[in-house]
Amino acid sequence: MPDVTFQHPEYVKAAKKWQVVEDVCAGENVQKYLRALNPSDTSKQNRERNEQYKKGAVYYNATGRTRQGLTGAVFKKVPVLHVPAALRYVEDDIDGTGVSIYQQSQKVLSEVLKKGRYALYVDYPAVSAPASKAQQAAGLIRASAINLSAERVINWRTQKVGASHLLSLVVIKESIAQTTEDGFGIESIEQYRVLRLDGCYRVEVWQQNTRGMWSIAKTYQPLNGKGQPWRFIPFTFIGAENNDTSIDQPPLLDLARLNLAHYQNSADYEDSAFFVGQAQPVISGLTEEWRDWMQQNGIYIGSRSPILLPAGGQFDIKQAQPNTMVKEAMDQKEQQMIALGARLLDKGSAVKTATEAQAENEAEHSVLSLAASNVSEAYTLALSWMANFMNAPADVEYTLNQEFTRSELSPQMLTALIQAWQSGRLPDSDLWAQLKKYGVIDPEKDDEDIKGELETATTGLALDDE
Repeated sequence: MPDVTFQHPEYVKAAKKWQVVEDVCAGENVQKYLRALNPSDTSKQNRERNEQYKKGAVYYNATGRTRQGLTGAVFKKVPVLHVPAALRYVEDDIDGTGVSIYQQSQKVLSEVLKKGRYALYVDYPAVSAPASKAQQAAGLIRASAINLSAERVINWRTQKVGASHLLSLVVIKESIAQTTEDGFGIESIEQYRVLRLDGCYRVEVWQQNTRGMWSIAKTYQPLNGKGQPWRFIPFTFIGAENNDTSIDQPPLLDLARLNLAHYQNSADYEDSAFFVGQAQPVISGLTEEWRDWMQQNGIYIGSRSPILLPAGGQFDIKQAQPNTMVKEAMDQKEQQMIALGARLLDKGSAVKTATEAQAENEAEHSVLSLAASNVSEAYTLALSWMANFMNAPADVEYTLNQEFTRSELSPQMLTALIQAWQSGRLPDSDLWAQLKKYGVIDPEKDDEDIKGELETATTGLALDDE
């Protein structure tokens, strides 16, 4: 009996790490990571103390903020998008739900940083013949790029076809919202979408019957823009290191674990501060008569409320000596978290191979730039598949920014560039590339745009002297 719910062993192993980073970034359910006080003591008093211990802990979400900051560093510049006219709709709606390619890719990069794993696959309405241009232009039939979290792709398999290793199976866990019988409520139904390659690409939708058995409820064979079947599955994984089927280590995992250790220190610190942080009045030398009178009537403590004591009686306020060990541990972890976050931007901590770098012998990347590069490659590939579905030219590109540090063009460097250009030792295109890098020229302009503007430009600001 086929088991569509089977989970790949690598998936099972990685899921625990994903959950840790997910909890830490969200800042929710983190109390479960706190140590229990006197776990063998099951008394009501100890349970109440543990509740107070957990509630007193202060969570400092360094991991979530680091993820937001890294994603923002990539998208401080608009990604470069080049697509044919038939795919221009991706600027506003790439997945059929009104999400633009820019918004979707932000989420994808953020998830790759968080878990080191994400996926894209291209879908197309089931049609028996190629869609007409009018249907495509009206938006009735469009290719879409679906983004999938790491947790949703539960199983996969590859096979060798010629000299290439191609995906032959991808199992996607889906949750379908369905309206209840009264028309008001919504219930969630679980199903599995199976992408399969048996010579040709086909899709199966598995659903559960009333007896709890899983079976194929629907199957269809997607066709390309020419009405021909696909010879591969238009699906790609996106990783922190590369885009193959292996699961990469989550880039934020070390930071998340350190964040949890800081949270545990915080719980100890706040518990200690609450327990011994308050001043304790101490009265000694009392007779039994004075003791009973004070217990019955109470006393006021303060500069305007003198405390009358018998001969030999003493009053004092005791204060616990400062214990900074836990606070020092928290401070140390905060510095370590800052260092770990910075390392994600440092070049040399990740390497891209020559093939992946497109003829670069060996390019050093930061973890962030490598993740941005992998997302760019995945989207460029997905856009080419969408063009194939839409029977459009596959001349596509989607590239995320990989310049994360602010570069300043000094007057000396600018002078040297101009002199090299004037002497004929620096081509126009190289000069323009340098000026675009430092923001002197709009990075979105290509060489033809710059050349055309220079040819039609006049000197000065063309202001009317009168």
